[in-house]
Amino acid sequence: MNKSDRTSLKYRGTKCLNCELPLEKSDSYCPYCGQINSTKKLTLLDMVEEFFSSIFSYDSKLRKTLTALILRPGKITTEFVSGKRATYTNPFRFFLSVTIVYFLMISYSSDFDNIDNTVNDYITKDSLFIENTLASLKESSISNEDKKEIDQLIKKYQPKEALETTTAPKIQFEKLNNKLFINRTYDKIDFFYDDIKRKKYYEYDEALKHLKIESSIENKITFKLAKSFYKTYHHPGSFFATLIAKLPFIIFILLPIFSAFIWLVYSSEKFHYIDHIIFSFHTQTLFTILLTLTLLIKWLFNINLHGVAILIFFLYLYKSMRGFYKESRTKTIVKFIYINTIFIILATISTTIIVLVGAFTF
Repeated sequence: MNKSDRTSLKYRGTKCLNCELPLEKSDSYCPYCGQINSTKKLTLLDMVEEFFSSIFSYDSKLRKTLTALILRPGKITTEFVSGKRATYTNPFRFFLSVTIVYFLMISYSSDFDNIDNTVNDYITKDSLFIENTLASLKESSISNEDKKEIDQLIKKYQPKEALETTTAPKIQFEKLNNKLFINRTYDKIDFFYDDIKRKKYYEYDEALKHLKIESSIENKITFKLAKSFYKTYHHPGSFFATLIAKLPFIIFILLPIFSAFIWLVYSSEKFHYIDHIIFSFHTQTLFTILLTLTLLIKWLFNINLHGVAILIFFLYLYKSMRGFYKESRTKTIVKFIYINTIFIILATISTTIIVLVGAFTF
């Protein structure tokens, strides 16, 4: 059976079975929802045919989008905002799909476990690690003579400041409350971090019990930060893997903010804010495709072409700005410098926030 059989006159109804819009016998498809006007019962062959036709239809749209995006910088955005949308894939969905694929490839190609192992090898040589190990060994069933030897080793590896501290932990901690907020916050994080490293406690309730202090929002937040920094320090590979998994969605949110700065320099009535957003998504999609190709080349031939990819993107961005905004070379160059400066500033701020939030929630 082929589709023409399903849409033949003998199977056509007088209303759409999907949206119930009244139809004429001459209507092969519903003009409202696009469903085939057919009362014929579906067969397995019909389902297989519809499945493959939807794939080929998407592939056709994808091919046209890629061709226009690569060969006609700026023109694809011009055509899309002017109403020619059925020909191309949705720029937001396309960007997100390409970006997710790229970061999945990054995750696959990066040996995050090796990073964790390297850091752990370094930690095992740290004096505090040796001190903690010796303290744990002392608690096991060993002779008194062995315990004396361990005590001597602990004194050897114990930091000098720890030996000199005789003040009760509660008093030490409460003294921090007398400092200014920023200094107090930093010192509390450092205090909790040091105690977690010494394995005095690992959970917030355990810290309150050990220090004999009251719970507060400030204490809870500083403890959470200290614990997150401790986990990040010991498992940096896992931390970066978690961070990379979130990046596509973070970039997706960042681009509309970036587009607002483009709107400031192209604030004429000819362009609307949404036009700048679409332009940003189209250009960043091309950049992600370039990075993906660069990563593939590195996998196959062990050649690093990231510098070439960035140079190609800068040329592409310039051509896109000329093709879409249609301004003189001088104006385009000035705005090109402005746009890239803003992007670098936003990327730096966003990266800092992402790392801090990521560390807090890790």
